[in-house]
Amino acid sequence: MVMRMMLFLPRVFILSIFIAALPIMPIFAHDKDRVTCLVDVAFGDDTDGISTSYVLRLQHKNNSRRTIEKVSVLVMDKDGEVFRTTETICGEPNIGIEAGDTGECKQTLQTLSGRMAQTLGYDAWVHMVDDQKAQLAKARYCEVEGVNYAE
Repeated sequence: MVMRMMLFLPRVFILSIFIAALPIMPIFAHDKDRVTCLVDVAFGDDTDGISTSYVLRLQHKNNSRRTIEKVSVLVMDKDGEVFRTTETICGEPNIGIEAGDTGECKQTLQTLSGRMAQTLGYDAWVHMVDDQKAQLAKARYCEVEGVNYAE
């Protein structure tokens, strides 16, 4: 009987340490968040004419106790297949997303410049804009793989 107690007590001790550590673990652990994301097409002016930018956007909830400046994401289609990876800037540049807040993370994936439009001609440029839009519009989900915290 005494021998059984001696074998049982260390197991109870280890189990109690594990249970006591559970509330602490989420502070240090980073969950992989799978969120809806999309690619916006933004038109603008540059020195040579009309530019077109494709901007990935997603919302991220900062569950940590530190400010997040960037998140690395896997960009997936509707079937969950990864077709791109990128690092996104979260919140306002050099400010980030404060602890406990939710904010936008975004990254320009590609820009077609006004010079390219002039060089290719209008019809070829429109075809390229539509082609890139179709390729990048398949973004449906982003899975957060890593986080850059503010210093």
